Amino acid sequence: MKNIIFIGGIHGVGKGTICKEIELKTDLIHLTASQILKWEKISESSNKLVKDISSTQNRLIIGLKNLIKKDQKYLLDGHFCLLDSNGIPNRIDENTFDQISPKVIVVVIDDVKKIAKKIEARDNKIYDVNILDQLQQMEIGYAKYLSDKYSIPYVEIKDGNYNQLMEII
Repeated sequence: MKNIIFIGGIHGVGKGTICKEIELKTDLIHLTASQILKWEKISESSNKLVKDISSTQNRLIIGLKNLIKKDQKYLLDGHFCLLDSNGIPNRIDENTFDQISPKVIVVVIDDVKKIAKKIEARDNKIYDVNILDQLQQMEIGYAKYLSDKYSIPYVEIKDGNYNQLMEII
C-alpha cells in the first residue's frame, strides 16, 4: 500500500487523539483499524480480547484494500500486538504488516498506570497493569523489529509529543 503511516500502541494510550491532531495539520487521512474492522459489529466496544487474531487481521487487510486510494496518504491507528481470548499478549502476524507495507512505524507510549485508569473509566472494568505493561513493551519491541525489517523510520511518541513524526511527514 506504501502510503500508510502505521501508528500503534495499546488501548487508551492516545493514538486516536494524536492522529486527529495530525490530520488537522496535514493532508493525511486518519483511519482506525477498529473502524475498518467494524469492531462494534463483531464485539462489544469494551471487549479488548480477540478471539481469532488472524481472521481479524485478514478482515482488516480486505477492508484496507477496498478503502485505500493510491493518490492519498493515510494515518492508520491500530496495534502491533493484541490480547488473545485468554488475555495473553500476542504479536499480530508479520504478514499483516507485509501487506500494509507502512512507510513509517510509530508507537505511542505512556505510563501504564495512567492508561489503566483511563480505560477503566471508559470501559467500566479493571485492567491488570502488569498485562498492560507487558503488552506495551511487546508493542515497542515489535514496532522496532518491523521498522528494521522494512528499513523504514521508527518513531516513539511519548507524552503526546509527535514533533519527530511531523518532521518526517
